[in-house]
Amino acid sequence: MNSRRSLSIFLCRLAALVAIVLLIAPATAALAAKEKKVDDQLLAKRYQMARATYHNLTDSNNKLGSGSELPKLLKQFQAIYDANPDHTLAPACLFMLGFLHEERANLADNPMDRAMAITYYRDLTTRFPRHSLADDALLAMARIYQEAKGDAQAAARTYARLVALYPDGDMYPEAVQLLRKLKGAVVAEQQPSAPHEAEAAEPPSPPTPAKKAAAPAAPVSIAEMAVIEPLKHWSTDDYTRIVIETSKPVAFKKSLLPKNGNLPRRLYVDLDNCRVTPGYTASIAIDDGLLKQVRSAQFSPETVRVVLDIESISDHKIFSLENPFRVVIDVKGDRPVTTAKAVPAAPAPTKTPGKVSPAKPMPDAPSLAQQLGLGVKRVVIDPGHGGKDPGAVGPDGLLEKDVTLAVALNAAAILRQNLHCEVVLTRDRDVFVPLEERTAIANTNKGDLFISIHVNAAPTPKATGIETYFLDLARTSDAMQVAARENATSAGQMSNLQAILMDLIQSTKVNESAKLAECVQANMISGLSNRYQNVKNLGVKRAPFVVLIGAQMPSVLTEIAFLSNPAEAQRLRDPQYLADVAQELVSGVSRYAGELNVASLLPQ
Repeated sequence: MNSRRSLSIFLCRLAALVAIVLLIAPATAALAAKEKKVDDQLLAKRYQMARATYHNLTDSNNKLGSGSELPKLLKQFQAIYDANPDHTLAPACLFMLGFLHEERANLADNPMDRAMAITYYRDLTTRFPRHSLADDALLAMARIYQEAKGDAQAAARTYARLVALYPDGDMYPEAVQLLRKLKGAVVAEQQPSAPHEAEAAEPPSPPTPAKKAAAPAAPVSIAEMAVIEPLKHWSTDDYTRIVIETSKPVAFKKSLLPKNGNLPRRLYVDLDNCRVTPGYTASIAIDDGLLKQVRSAQFSPETVRVVLDIESISDHKIFSLENPFRVVIDVKGDRPVTTAKAVPAAPAPTKTPGKVSPAKPMPDAPSLAQQLGLGVKRVVIDPGHGGKDPGAVGPDGLLEKDVTLAVALNAAAILRQNLHCEVVLTRDRDVFVPLEERTAIANTNKGDLFISIHVNAAPTPKATGIETYFLDLARTSDAMQVAARENATSAGQMSNLQAILMDLIQSTKVNESAKLAECVQANMISGLSNRYQNVKNLGVKRAPFVVLIGAQMPSVLTEIAFLSNPAEAQRLRDPQYLADVAQELVSGVSRYAGELNVASLLPQ
């Protein structure tokens, strides 16, 4: 009887609770709708005020021209967009941000602002392709390519995209006219496409007699041609990265060929104005289940062809990097794990960058990593820079590469001791490791998380604070500048990298990386603020860092301080401070793992 009575009481209470919820829910929904309406009205008012400021400045005819008011306007439109990126005014904000960066670029001939203008215009066309300003943004992008960057090919592609997608748009007639003017020049610049079935070791097919051949370009001397360097590759059971490096930048094109008789599927890359040197290794056996081998040879007097013989492929990405120039090819596929054949990242006499550091002996009780189930069982830590690349240099000569290594070694020790995780270090001493190799190390070692540690720098010594990034399109010029420095590249190349990311970003763990960045940033700020004064929170940001491109796990890059700030540079010389930074970084990892575990227990 007691159990029945208890059940009856429970059901009565449950019914009462449901009734209360049903009564409250409509009121809560109505309140939320009212608040949203107020927020929308506030954003609209702020937008109108920003637009009015812009028109007043242009009407007064000198203030906008001087550029002194542009930073304020940019902040206003950026704040409106950030407040609600899905608002009906978001496309207009993106267009204004692109336009104002373009204006500032024209005033000071600043390539960084020009790159930012392209970024905002591109964001508008991809996020809001049906908006009335999408064709305006494409036209603006094409004009920048044509007039400011002198890139007729990119301009023609952008004009052609506008013509194809927006035949009824008001920018269509102008785009058609400009495309026609460009067409002759663009055709003259294009190289004849390679024969469809040609192979690296075979001569190119002769031109068809019926077609009139274009006037041959002036021959390039051997001394002027780039030289292909030995190929590099890294593999796992479902991932292979190939890196093709040349002695100087070259144009390249790629094609994926289907299986034909006894010939396997092939992915080839042609490098123009390039040559192989005597003794160059023409073929590298890979046999990792995805790729059979990689072959390269002098395809024509001025072209080197690199061919990837494919066994299994589900997706592939190709992008180029600068300083030095290299083409990176990521191949993904599915195959039995038993056929995996990992390639060592970089041989060394003692400890090896990219090698799994052994964890301490496991206690009888399950470790935190084991308890989490999903776990963060293997963490890849990447100390930025190293070897011939010192990174930022402080006013007293302190080097970024030394600071990042010290923090990384501390963090690795804490991870092993407290979380009982396996740790992979992309470098554990003062050696140079290319950016694309660091990502490959993380992938081939099957890391659960990837954390790249860096120290910031700025033109002004007043800049201070901590910020954490995840891989995405940059939203501010400051983020672009930080990424340009860490990528060791130019503003123009940053713009190209933004374009590459539009394709690559679809396959990265953006949401998970953003969450990891939030946990790392929050714990570093709260933990360090308890022990040190003036720890400034610069927040979580997004930018196209090369070291994060292609990472197959949640990945972040954290800038732990500013070496250009004398006070922070002095603090970075304190071993205890570096140990505390490492401790809070690990606390952020632990927090992320804990939240990940809680989320897994919630109903889907």
